[in-house]
Amino acid sequence: MQVEITRTMLLALAPLVVLQLSLAIFCLVKLIREGSANLNKTLWIFIILFLNLLGPILFLTIGRVKDHD
Repeated sequence: MQVEITRTMLLALAPLVVLQLSLAIFCLVKLIREGSANLNKTLWIFIILFLNLLGPILFLTIGRVKDHD
């Protein structure tokens, strides 16, 4: 069984790929500049990069340092 990837499929997936990459880059920059609240940076880098959309979302919700203004 062979799966053929069509141009329509690629166009449908492009926004998700852009979202995932931009979110990962945003979280990595935020992690490097501000640090994390609970785990070390190396572990957060692996979580952000290898858990696709879930990793950056986890970092933004529980891992980043909260502002105390």
